[in-house]
This record gives sequence, C-alpha cells and structure tokens, in this order.
Amino acid sequence: MKKSILIIASICLIALVSFKADKYFTLKFSEAALNKHYQNLGAIKQIIEKSNLPHQEVVFVASSIDSLQLDIVNQVKAQTQVPAK
Repeated sequence: MKKSILIIASICLIALVSFKADKYFTLKFSEAALNKHYQNLGAIKQIIEKSNLPHQEVVFVASSIDSLQLDIVNQVKAQTQVPAK
C-alpha cells in the first residue's frame, strides 16, 4: 500500500516538474548567414510599416521583429564576449 502511494506521488511530482522545465535550443549560423537574416528582418519590418495593415497588426509585427533582432544581438554578444579571468 505504501509503495503504491509512493509510486503515484512520484509520478505526479515528475509530471508537475516536467511542465515547469524550460527548454533551450542553440542554433548555429555563420556570421554571413546571421547578418543576412538580421537584414531581412529589418527589410520585412520596413515593408510592414509601409503597408495598409491596421495599426495594431503593424505594431505587433514590428515589435515581434524588434524582439527577435534584440535576441539575436544579445546571443551574439554573449557568445563573443571573453570570460573574465
């Protein structure tokens, strides 16, 4: 009886913890490819801002692109910084 309760409690705990875990992915690009994608995002943002889309949609897309570009810059900075000794 105690073993079954312990097993059920363990399964429940594992299930709860598994939903809380964050997953991290590392994408590797050459510098040229990363620059190309970054510039393409900027070009897409300019096209969206000049489009006839409703203002809310333009703001959403533009802020999404800004966020993605900021993440790209932060990741590059983090990977290129030399650790302090």
